Amino acid sequence: MKRRDFICGAACFLAGIGLSEIRNKLQFSKKPIITKAEDYPYIEDVFTAFTVSLATHCNLNCKGCDTYSPLAGEGEVVTIEQFTKDLIKLKELAPNREFNFAFLGGEPLLNPDVIPILKLKNKLFPNSNSDFLTNGLLLNKMNDDFWQTIKDSNINLCITKYPINIDRTVYEKKAQQYGIEINYAIPESKKLFDINTHKVIAENYNQEGFPWSKNIIDLTGSQDYVEKRYNCPHGGIIHYCRGNIYYCYVHAYIKSFIDYFKVNIPITKDDYIKIEDAKDISEFDKFISTPKPLCRFCKQCHNICYGGNPLEWDFSKREITEWT
Repeated sequence: MKRRDFICGAACFLAGIGLSEIRNKLQFSKKPIITKAEDYPYIEDVFTAFTVSLATHCNLNCKGCDTYSPLAGEGEVVTIEQFTKDLIKLKELAPNREFNFAFLGGEPLLNPDVIPILKLKNKLFPNSNSDFLTNGLLLNKMNDDFWQTIKDSNINLCITKYPINIDRTVYEKKAQQYGIEINYAIPESKKLFDINTHKVIAENYNQEGFPWSKNIIDLTGSQDYVEKRYNCPHGGIIHYCRGNIYYCYVHAYIKSFIDYFKVNIPITKDDYIKIEDAKDISEFDKFISTPKPLCRFCKQCHNICYGGNPLEWDFSKREITEWT
């Protein structure tokens, strides 16, 4: 049975790529008594799946976006040159591991190298489970090469169906033409918005789905990051961005939040591992197994995970209170 994992709604619809197995490995049946990060248990062979940031920016502008895309400006994209170098390095370090992937953003279709990147993944890791998460706004403009690549690569097409009035019939027909099943993730919303004016055009939309939530940043950095590491609902959502592997996508994208609001949240060398510098695949297993200093700034990973009320989806005003 294919597993569905809704992590932060729009940002991480990770369908069937095996990240739940990673989270299981990272949890313990009995809570360990650990007070130092270096004493955290090392877990072997845990690095087998990760999400890939094809673009840090987006074309939708969601309030409280978990990847901070409204704050990213023109953003960053991974190039085919960078991705080729890093995937070949991983293949050399672990020739017998079959990595699984989820491609997302921001909005991944904003990356001009999206098609060759997907083809490269299929060439180096042909047996991998893969997902492609998009908001669908650009799908009507994608050419036949894109649709053929999705089909040939056996990639799950995952579309977050936001409460906005866009024509989905064109890409739905194209997907049907290529025999591609669309997996919709639907944020719960009582309102329907106009994509151009951002105004509410229906007050009784009543679209049922997953609850909209937000990560809450602690600007003081006073959280116990060892404790956070054990309880984190993001456990195992490993993320690739800028040629680095991060413990989670929040760590990978928080640079946009820091730069936009000019806040003092340091990203240290202990918060990521650069693929090109690694000498052995066990370096990644060890990195994923241990807490990260950036976790000190994470007060709550999804307010609803801690008993908070779901939020109403809306467009971002780029106010710091959306994330604090």
